Amino acid sequence: MAEEPHAALVRRAVEEIWNQGELDVADALFSADYVNHAGLIPDLLSGPEAIKLSVALYRTAFPDLQISVDELTAKQDTVLLRWTARSAARATQGRLTGIIVSRCAGGKIVESWTSWDQAGVIEQLGLVRPARAPGRVAAPSG
Repeated sequence: MAEEPHAALVRRAVEEIWNQGELDVADALFSADYVNHAGLIPDLLSGPEAIKLSVALYRTAFPDLQISVDELTAKQDTVLLRWTARSAARATQGRLTGIIVSRCAGGKIVESWTSWDQAGVIEQLGLVRPARAPGRVAAPSG
């Protein structure tokens, strides 16, 4: 059974742009006014250039980055992608999961909403201290 056209657009974005680093494919898959409402660089860039910059930044930080499609469903103009990103980079402990909801029109992805554990990654990178468990009191220092 052939994959629904909107789902195929999103799958192609994952495979060719994110996994293979083929940034120019973004011009074919994303509308000129594409907006990622909760991405890495919201409001700074739109259109295919926003995707190209995001992918370039992630692939620079994690050259072996691979994203797997865990679930991909389409209904009318909306596509839900549940994904897992993997990298050998120790800072991310090798794995991160998230969800992207995309809206498609005219054969292109026109907007998306991304959700992933940003706070957890910042903590894993050592940029903030881990939160204390509720009810626990820190031992006095000194």
